[in-house]
Amino acid sequence: MTEPEADRPSPAVMMVEVINHNDFIINDMFNGVPIRFPPETRVDVTAEQATHCFGYPGELQDRALHMAKRYGWSGRDYLKPEGLGDGPPRYQILAEKIELRPIFYDLVRRNPNDPIPLDTGNEEDDQPNPPPEGDPTTKVGRRKRAKPRTDRQRVDRGVTVR
Repeated sequence: MTEPEADRPSPAVMMVEVINHNDFIINDMFNGVPIRFPPETRVDVTAEQATHCFGYPGELQDRALHMAKRYGWSGRDYLKPEGLGDGPPRYQILAEKIELRPIFYDLVRRNPNDPIPLDTGNEEDDQPNPPPEGDPTTKVGRRKRAKPRTDRQRVDRGVTVR
C-alpha cells in the first residue's frame, strides 16, 4: 500500500552556514581539502565539515573547547579573560564570534523530460558559441618551410652524395 504523495516527507539535504565574526581568517582542512573562513563572509559547508572544524552540533562550551584545541587557542594567553577582571576566557569569546546556522534544501521530484525552470526552451540559446575566426594576417600556427641543410652530407644507400 502506498501513501498519498502529500503525506510523504520530502527528502532534504542539510548544510551549515558559517560566518566568522573574528577579525582574522580561519584556515582548516577536511579530507585533505583546504577550507577558508574569511571574516564576515558566509561559507556553506556540510554538517560533517562543521563537526570536524567547529564541533557542531553542540553546546557553546563544548564547541569552544573543540575549537581551542583545534586552532591553538589553548595557550596561556587564551585561558585568561580579555582585559582586566573576571570574565570568560579569550578562547570562549573567539568561539562565540563564529556563527553556525543549519540550512535545509528540499529535494523535489520532477519528471526528467520536463524543462528546467530557468530554461527558456529556445534551442538557439542552448547552442555553444563558435570560437572566433583566426586573424589571417598573423603567422601564428603556421610553420615555416624548412630549408635543406647544406652543412651535412647526405647518405643514400651507403653511397655518399655531394
